[in-house]
Amino acid sequence: MNSTRTRRVLGSAAATAVAALSVGTLAVPAHAADHALRLDVGAVVQIPGEPATQPQFGDNVFLRIGRTGTGPVMGTRLTLDTGGLDGVAALTASGGRCTTAARTITCDIGYLDSDNVNITDHLWLSALPGVKPGSSGTVHATLSAPGAESAAADFTVEVGGAAFRTAEIAPKQHAKVGSTFTPAVRFANRGGVSAARAIVEVMMLPGLKVENWPSNCEYATDPGQLGREGFGTAIPTVHGICAVEGEILPNEPVRLNGLDLTVTSEAEYTFADFAVLSGPDAAGAQGPALRKRLAFQRGTGAPATLTRDAAEGIPSGYPDVNGHFAEQEVFADNGADFELTATWAPDASGREGALTVTAANRGPAAIYDRSGGEGTPFVRVQLPEGASITGLPRTCRANDYAQGQKQDHPLNKFDCDAFDFFMPNGATSTHVLGVRLAEGSTPLAATVSFQNQFSDLEEGYPTAPLSWDPNPDNNRIKVALRSAPAPAPSTPAPAPSTPPAAVLPVAAADPAGTAAGTADTPAGRASRTSTTTTTGSTGTAGTGRTTASAGLAAGLADGGELADSGRGDAVPLAWASATALTLGAGALLTSRRLGRRRS
Repeated sequence: MNSTRTRRVLGSAAATAVAALSVGTLAVPAHAADHALRLDVGAVVQIPGEPATQPQFGDNVFLRIGRTGTGPVMGTRLTLDTGGLDGVAALTASGGRCTTAARTITCDIGYLDSDNVNITDHLWLSALPGVKPGSSGTVHATLSAPGAESAAADFTVEVGGAAFRTAEIAPKQHAKVGSTFTPAVRFANRGGVSAARAIVEVMMLPGLKVENWPSNCEYATDPGQLGREGFGTAIPTVHGICAVEGEILPNEPVRLNGLDLTVTSEAEYTFADFAVLSGPDAAGAQGPALRKRLAFQRGTGAPATLTRDAAEGIPSGYPDVNGHFAEQEVFADNGADFELTATWAPDASGREGALTVTAANRGPAAIYDRSGGEGTPFVRVQLPEGASITGLPRTCRANDYAQGQKQDHPLNKFDCDAFDFFMPNGATSTHVLGVRLAEGSTPLAATVSFQNQFSDLEEGYPTAPLSWDPNPDNNRIKVALRSAPAPAPSTPAPAPSTPPAAVLPVAAADPAGTAAGTADTPAGRASRTSTTTTTGSTGTAGTGRTTASAGLAAGLADGGELADSGRGDAVPLAWASATALTLGAGALLTSRRLGRRRS
């Protein structure tokens, strides 16, 4: 079952698609000369050597179509000439918009307003009775529309040929940064003829690397097309293509050796994918497309090899569309410090200004949230009563929900996108909100925190539970928007007869404190209120901290969460205890840890 957030995303996507379709239907079609049609299909389709009945809604031919330019193409038609399959296999289409005459299948696509979409007509190939394993035939496909430039493609149908089926790979738990291991890539030939070699395609995410690629492998770095095409987020990946020679008999199980992975400092959760194929153009091969856009280079290490292995754990039967695929997941003993910082820069009136909030992954690990979005944090800005929004960036929106329930009044709460599902070391996002303060002298402060689906929809999580973050102290901060009036000057106390106990300097007690030598003038105050504060804590939580006396709690702002520091800046809210500092008439800085975290 999909998660709540995943269902929400899918529902939103469906609604967007329907809306786009409605708009496109009403639009005047672009002139046909503006369009060229596209037709994409794998060079080879492999099917079992025995006749196979098509399951309900089943398909084993995956064909994609599209158009260039903008606006819809009308009257689109797909034609499949199956004359080249005589004596080998039969092709059928059961989608409802296809007809068959002699050896030709015609599908009336009609309206086409996409540059890349799947054909949904349930194309199914089945071997003819008695065909010899390894036999092959050809299908010629054509996509056409009145006035548009047509597209055509041929694909080979191989019946009962060599095809590999892989075993699952156990996840690598508690991997140490810098360690090297060999993934257990095991597979068997489930076809009816021998294979002369195995083509192993590798894709690795950040956090894994091959120190020295084998000499029978080629490798290339992709700066991020994988993520941009699929999700809109660039994910740098490394691709390898290895040709490992050696005969592999039908039903013979083997293991890949000599391709070792090293865990890097970017690893927290990461993975490597392996596709094992009988040839470079076999069904499911990505190599031909990768070679068109990436510059591969050959490895210089000892060649990778195949050794005979036990059959245990390798599924039997001819592989389905994903049967040649295996994945090595890695869970590393590593983390990433996610940090919030904020500044408040008021105008000359002191009542309006810009609240700038920055979220950052300070590393060392890159974080990949594979949950469908539940773990990806966003930024929440909670304004106090007496403050209102004058401007929101496109990345932020008002949120009047509490634990998923719409409230009957505005909550003065605003959520801002921080990261996508892939969060590399060094990733940042900044949001500038316009804020107006009501007249008065009451201290006002905004609370800025990381949230995610867990903390947003469940009770007991003041901040997002980020399992990878070893330093949650900087996940929730307070930003002073208006400070308490300065106290009246008092008569200095007489000098003590013995040296006083040491006290913390202002800069230590209040990291957003006035810098030494800054004059208390309008210009000086302006410079102080626009200073970015440091919210990180590098020590172990609770170490070297003291507890303030209970009688010094007067003057806490915003329900007692934080005593105002007297500066227009942000301070961490997660200090485990408070320190009282007596200077002149006395100023107090105290804070309390907010939020228990999910283990």
